[in-house]
Amino acid sequence: MHLPADRLGALAAASRSDVASAVLAAIEATQATLEFDVAGHIVHANARFLELTGYTLDELAGRHHRVLCTSEYLGSADYADFWEELAAGAGKGGTYRIVRKAGGACWLQGMFVPVPGGGGTIAQVIMIATDVTQAKLRNADFEGKSRAVNRVQAVIEFELTGKVLDANDNFLDVMGYGIDEVRGQHHRMFCEPAFAHSAEYQAFWERLGRGEFNTGEYRRVTKSGKDVWILASYNPIFDADGKPVKVVKYAADITERKRLSEEIRGKLDALGRSQAVIEFDLRGNVLTVNDNFLRTMGYVHDEVVGQHHSMFCDEELVKSATYRNFWADLAAGKFQSGRFQRRGKHGAAIWIQATYNPILDIDGKVYKVVKFAMDVTAQVDREEKVTARVRDIAAVLAELTGSINAIAQSARHSTALAGQTQAEAGSGGALLTRAKDAMEAIQRSSADVRDIIDTISEIASQTHLLAFNAAIEAARAGEHGAGFSVVANEVRKLAEKSALAAREIGKLITQTVGRVDEGTRLTGDVEAAFERIAGAVAKTSESIALIDGSTQAQADSTRNVAALLEDLERVATER
Repeated sequence: MHLPADRLGALAAASRSDVASAVLAAIEATQATLEFDVAGHIVHANARFLELTGYTLDELAGRHHRVLCTSEYLGSADYADFWEELAAGAGKGGTYRIVRKAGGACWLQGMFVPVPGGGGTIAQVIMIATDVTQAKLRNADFEGKSRAVNRVQAVIEFELTGKVLDANDNFLDVMGYGIDEVRGQHHRMFCEPAFAHSAEYQAFWERLGRGEFNTGEYRRVTKSGKDVWILASYNPIFDADGKPVKVVKYAADITERKRLSEEIRGKLDALGRSQAVIEFDLRGNVLTVNDNFLRTMGYVHDEVVGQHHSMFCDEELVKSATYRNFWADLAAGKFQSGRFQRRGKHGAAIWIQATYNPILDIDGKVYKVVKFAMDVTAQVDREEKVTARVRDIAAVLAELTGSINAIAQSARHSTALAGQTQAEAGSGGALLTRAKDAMEAIQRSSADVRDIIDTISEIASQTHLLAFNAAIEAARAGEHGAGFSVVANEVRKLAEKSALAAREIGKLITQTVGRVDEGTRLTGDVEAAFERIAGAVAKTSESIALIDGSTQAQADSTRNVAALLEDLERVATER
C-alpha cells in the first residue's frame, strides 16, 4: 500500500511523539525531577523527588532552589554563578547533596538542563536526577575505612610485576624511606638478597599475578639495614572483567611483638629444658608432656597422654575432698603452688616442687592447666636427714643448757661465798689493826716501865752505896755502931736484891718489848696478808661475776641456737 508523503510524515511525527511520551513517562516513574524558572524558583516537582525529600509540592512551589542546598554549598564559588550559567544555556551535571525537610540529606546524581523558549531564550530549567544516597554512603563508608586503615596500617601498592606504585606514610616510616625512593622500585628492595633471588620469592609474585591472596608474617629489611617483622596481607585487585590489575599490601609492624614472642618462646623452651612440663584439660586429663616429666616419672609419652592426673597420686589422696577441691580450684582459675608427693611408674615416692597454672582464653575463661615442676626428691631426703640431725643437736643443746645452768648456779654460790670470805677477811683485818694498836700501846707502856726500873736500879745502887758507907761509919763507931751496922748490912742486902730484881725485871721487860716488837711486825705482816687475801677475794669475786655473766651469755646463746634449730627443723619439715 502506498501512502502519500504527507501521510507518512504525520505518522512519523505521531510515532516520535509516542516515543517521547514513553520516555518522559519512564523518566517520571524512575527519576526525581524538578522544574525551575530561569531565576531558580521551583515550578514543579514530581512524586519521586517529593518522596525523597519529604516535602509536598505546595511547600516547594515558588521557593528558590537554595532551600534544598547546604549552607556550605550556598557559600561556595560554584554556586555563585550557578543560575547565571544555566540562564545562559549552559547545562550542569554532577552529584548534589539535597537537604531534606526533616533536616537530613540525600544525594542525587543528575543534570540541570536548560529548556529553550522562543527567540533563543531559556524558558525553564529541568533537573533530572537519580537517588545515589546508598551508593554515596557505601563510598563514604569505604573511604572512611580506607582512611582508618591508612592511619593505623602500612599500605603499599604494587604492579603485578612487583614494582611500587604508591606507599603511605606509615609504610615509609616503618621502612625509613621517602616516597620518591621507593616509587618505581621493585619490592625486592625490602627483602634480604638471598630471599629476593630465590625460587620461593619468584613463585610468591607469580601467585599474586594469578590473583592469589597471600598473608602471613614476613621478615623485611629497612633502609638502614635493620630487620623488621610485619604481619601483612597481599591483596590482588581486580578490574571489571575479573582480571588482576595490581596488588595492595596492608601491613602492621610486629617487630616488638615478634621480639617479645621469641623471648617468651625462648623462656618457655628454657623451662622445658630445665623443668618437667605437663598440660591438662580442666578435668585433669593429660594433653601434652615433655621429656623431663617423662624421665622424672619413668613413663613414655603414650602411657600418659589422655590419662588422668590421678595416675601419679596415692589412692588415698585421689579419694579425698582435698584432691577434688584441688581440681575445682584450678578450673576456677586459682593458681596452685607447693611441694607435692607423687608416685612414679613403679610406685616410688617422688617429691616435686610444682606450680599449676590455669591458662585463660581470649574471653578470660580457663581452658587448660599448665604445670611446671622440679624433682626435689634428693632435696627432701637431705632435709629429712637435716631434721634428724637437728633433733640430735637439740638434745645435746638441752643437756648443755642444763650443764650451763648448773655452772651458773655454782658460780652464783661461789660469788656468795667469796663475798662472805671477803667480809670475814675485812673483819679479821680490822681485829688485827686493833691488836697492832694494843701492842704498840704495850710497847709504849714497856718503855715507861723500863724507865721506872732504871730509876729503881739507880735507887738500889745508891742505897747500896749508902749502906756500904753506913757500915764503914759503924765500924768506926765501934760497939756503938754495931746495931747500926747490922741494919746497914740488911739494907745493903735489900738494895742488892732490889738491884737484882730490877735487873731481872728489866731483862723480862726487854724480852717482852722484843716479843711485842716481833708481834707488832707479825701483826703488820698478817694485816698485809689479810689485805692481800681481801684483794684476792675481791678479784676472785670479780672473776666469778665475769664467769657468771659469761655463763649467762652462753646460756642465752644456747637458747638462741636452740630456737634457730627449731626454726630450721620447722622449715626442713614444711611441705
